[in-house]
Amino acid sequence: MIQINQDDLLRALKRCKGIAKQDLLPSRSIPQSDFRKTHAEARRETYTQLIELVEGEGIQDACVFAFTAYQSLPELSMGGSDPAALGHAQALEMFFNVIGIDRAQMKMLHDGSIDFNQLLNYQPFIVNELTHQSLV
Repeated sequence: MIQINQDDLLRALKRCKGIAKQDLLPSRSIPQSDFRKTHAEARRETYTQLIELVEGEGIQDACVFAFTAYQSLPELSMGGSDPAALGHAQALEMFFNVIGIDRAQMKMLHDGSIDFNQLLNYQPFIVNELTHQSLV
């Protein structure tokens, strides 16, 4: 089960949303300003949806939404040129990072080789204290 405090998750999502809002501010003189604006708007929209779900329904429902939305993204969003799809993908990937899902797991989720129930029950490997101390 994913262990994260709701307040911590909301704080992280709101910070990410703020960064996306800041990305909307640059002037038109910046190269690819339309691409950047569309990308930032998509990220902001996704963060808003996630925040509303966490606040209203809880983390579990936000996870289900994020996993379903991520699986439905076209393959081009994983390296393509559609700024909206890339923005949504980036926001969802940031959400996954915050809740402790790594890039390899995200790829398996997108490919359909793992489902979100398996990710929700993911138990990370815990290093014992002796090994941890010897690495420091």
